[in-house]
Amino acid sequence: MNIRKGVFAVSVKSEHIKMVPPDLENQFNRVVDENKRLQIQFSSAAKQVRELNEFIQIMLNLSPFGICIIQKHKMIYTNKAFTEAFGFSPKELRDMSPLDIVYAEDREHARKSAEAMLKGETQSFFMFRVMTQQDKIKWIMGSVAFIHMNEKRAVLGNFVDLTEGRVIQLAYNDPLTGLANRMLMMDRLEQAIVTAKRRNGQLALLFLDLDEFKDVNDVHGHLVGDALLVEIANGLKDVIRRENDTIARIGGDEFLILLTDISQKDHIENIVGHLFERFQEPVLFGNPPLRIKVNFSIGIALFPQNGEDSDALIRNADMAMYRIKRARGKNHFCFF
Repeated sequence: MNIRKGVFAVSVKSEHIKMVPPDLENQFNRVVDENKRLQIQFSSAAKQVRELNEFIQIMLNLSPFGICIIQKHKMIYTNKAFTEAFGFSPKELRDMSPLDIVYAEDREHARKSAEAMLKGETQSFFMFRVMTQQDKIKWIMGSVAFIHMNEKRAVLGNFVDLTEGRVIQLAYNDPLTGLANRMLMMDRLEQAIVTAKRRNGQLALLFLDLDEFKDVNDVHGHLVGDALLVEIANGLKDVIRRENDTIARIGGDEFLILLTDISQKDHIENIVGHLFERFQEPVLFGNPPLRIKVNFSIGIALFPQNGEDSDALIRNADMAMYRIKRARGKNHFCFF
């Protein structure tokens, strides 16, 4: 055996074994220990990722909201609530375009609403109808947002089936009168405009403002004023009965009435005449009973003559209402 200080060699039966210096061996051991620590850490992280994915999958399937992921205009994922709401199996929905299941007359509205939300132009949700596989029409409320899936941009859709339950009433109806609120009126008006454009049809939007309603609140109090508003809403519903027409309360004493499928101007004038006739006599209500005369002014804007979008129609109907109120006083109407 030959021994030298420092790096040395040992000769055993003609085999030469090179020994590692102590400082290099310590470095090697530290590397081994660090590798073991990283393996344990990676294993723990991988386990956490698996558990998180399992948790997310469970939450998605337990969620009452219909959720889908859209990539390249195809639905690559749908949860249980989504398949139940739309009436299609996951296999049938896979690789379908979302617009394929939207009711034909609402597709343009749904597409524009989703695009506006993705561009950040609105923070609200939108409402549309779908035709299920069982040929049942359902109202759906939805919202969309951009996400990343497999390092590529995708769209996350979140939807609620409004057909069953009271969600739609709470979100879209005036709590006092039960009439549509501004949000629902805007949705109905936009959908009606899309339909009218396709069919070359005509719409009428009536802006109705109660005359001297502030005096009722000042003299009798707000409880009586609220009760009178309920009676007025019921009277409006007595006149506006067609399913495709909409009455909305958009302010304290302001109402909008949407009339669809209007063929002649005389038809609008007849409806306005019936509205004035309905409130010709004072409204009797309350205990002890009160008799209060209801007067109102109406401004009317026509689509497409007076505007081709909802904002223009509302603005012009409002202007017409104030014009007739200043020129003729209460209980008159005016076309823009």
